[in-house]
Amino acid sequence: MIKLAAVILAAGRASRFQECKALAEINGSPIISFPINAAFTVTQDIFIATGFWHKELEAACKENHWPAKTLYIGNWKEGIGSVISSVTEKLESDYSAILFMLADQPAISTDNIELLWKVFKEHINDAVCCEYHDTVGAPAIASKTMFEELKTLKGDEGAKHLLNNGKHMVNVVAIDQCNIDIDTQEDLDNYIHYLNHMASLW
Repeated sequence: MIKLAAVILAAGRASRFQECKALAEINGSPIISFPINAAFTVTQDIFIATGFWHKELEAACKENHWPAKTLYIGNWKEGIGSVISSVTEKLESDYSAILFMLADQPAISTDNIELLWKVFKEHINDAVCCEYHDTVGAPAIASKTMFEELKTLKGDEGAKHLLNNGKHMVNVVAIDQCNIDIDTQEDLDNYIHYLNHMASLW
C-alpha cells in the first residue's frame, strides 16, 4: 500500500504580491484552500510548508478548520529547492510518496489530482508530473525512489531538472490548469475576472 503525503508549498515571502498571497481571496475563498481541497481527494495527510507567513497560515488553518497541518521550514529563505529538501527529510520515514503542490495554482481541480494519483498507482514510475506550455512541473508525485535526490536540492532551483534528466521513470500528464498561477495582484484580478465573466463561455 502506498502511503501518500500531500505538501502544499507556501514558504516564500511572495514579495511581488506584497502580502500573504496564499490567503488572498478568490470569490471569498483563500487561494490556498483550492489545492487543499484538491489534495484531500487522494489523501488526508496534508501539510502546508510554511516560512515567512507561518503565523498567518497557521492561524488561518485553525480558523477555517482546513484538513491540513502546517510544517514550518526554517531554511525557507534559501529557496524552493531547500524547502523541498527539508520537507522530504521530515516526511520520508512516514510516507512512500509525496504529492508536491503549489499554493498559488487555484485552478487545479480534484479531477486533476485524482488523475495524477491514478497514473501513479497504475504505472511503474519514480514520479508523475504535469505538463503544460512545453514544460513539466507541479503538481507532481514523487516516489520514495526519488527521496534521496530530493534531499540534495538547494537554493532556488526546484526539482524540475530531476524530472528531465532521463535518469528516472517519469510519467507526464497534460493538465492545462497548471499554467494558471498567481504571482501578482494583477494576476489575481485577471483570474477572478475570468471566473466571473468568461468561464461560462467555455
